[in-house]
Amino acid sequence: MDNILEIAILEMGRQKAGKPFDLLEVIKWIYPQDWKHFEKDLQVAADQLKELGKIKIVNRQICLDNVN
Repeated sequence: MDNILEIAILEMGRQKAGKPFDLLEVIKWIYPQDWKHFEKDLQVAADQLKELGKIKIVNRQICLDNVN
């Protein structure tokens, strides 16, 4: 995995100890000034992680089952 957004999603999940968090929190954390330009990219990264079974997405909330 070399997509910074995928890594950031998983890292935020680790930091939140597996508690659900809003998808936009990730992008605002990484790109606090320009986050609106990366919303589409973030959704693509989240969808890829979902397809790999690493996260669940429910109402733009990210849920990680197994956070190491």
